[in-house]
This record gives sequence, structure tokens and C-alpha cells, in this order.
Amino acid sequence: MLTTTSEYAIRALVYIAQQGEDEPVLAREIATNTGVPGNYISKILRDLAHGGILTSTRGVGGGFKLARPAKQIKLGDIVTPFENVAHRNRCPFGNDVCSDDHPCGAHTHYKTVKNAYNKFLDKTTLQAVAQSQLRGPKKTRKKK
Repeated sequence: MLTTTSEYAIRALVYIAQQGEDEPVLAREIATNTGVPGNYISKILRDLAHGGILTSTRGVGGGFKLARPAKQIKLGDIVTPFENVAHRNRCPFGNDVCSDDHPCGAHTHYKTVKNAYNKFLDKTTLQAVAQSQLRGPKKTRKKK
């Protein structure tokens, strides 16, 4: 259900959250450790910084940090710059009007899925995802 860009954004922020709050993380390090192409991750990180999810610092000792604690960042905050919220709520058949008053053939069933998906994005924190990430132990960072 997530776009590739949103998936990459979540991966990047999970990685940043797992590194702690002390030092900024370089875009190339995020790209290397998340499997996201370097040029793509740079644009995603820039958009997240413009959206107030990350802070960025240029130069020696620079990089990206979370703008607020991971427990205060919801997955919905992360994907909002990349996904049209109205798109998430649209009819799966592309109907202009699909509501309880004018339902499509899948409305009743899809409404349950759509509501669960939106609840997942609005309630799940970055901290919860970062702590339960099953890819293995925290990657060791090289000291600068």
C-alpha cells in the first residue's frame, strides 16, 4: 500500500532512529545501510527536513538527525510528504463518489481495510518500528 518513496523514507528514518540522538547521520551511510539508492535518499531526506521531521547540518560533522524524539513521530508524519492522503482514501475502482450513501461494489469491505491502514499510519510510532525491526542487530558505525 505504501509507495516506494514512502517505504524508503520509513527505512531511512528507522535507521536514523536506531543510531541514537547524539550524532548526525550522513546520507551516504543511510543509503549504504538501507539499500536505498544515494540520489533517491538525498531527495527523500531533503523533503523530510523541509517537512520538519529531520534537521540537517552541512559540513564537517554534519548530516541528518530526527527533529523530535522517535516516540513523537508517527508513520503518517513520515509518509505525508510523499503520499496524497486523499489518494489513500479514494475508491479502489476510481469512482469520483464512493461513500456510505453511494458505495461501490467493494466499499464495505475496502472501508475496513482503508480504516485499518490509516489507523496504522496515524498510531504507529517510529520508535515502535525501530525497536522491533527484525533485520538484525544495530549496525556499528565508524567513528568520524
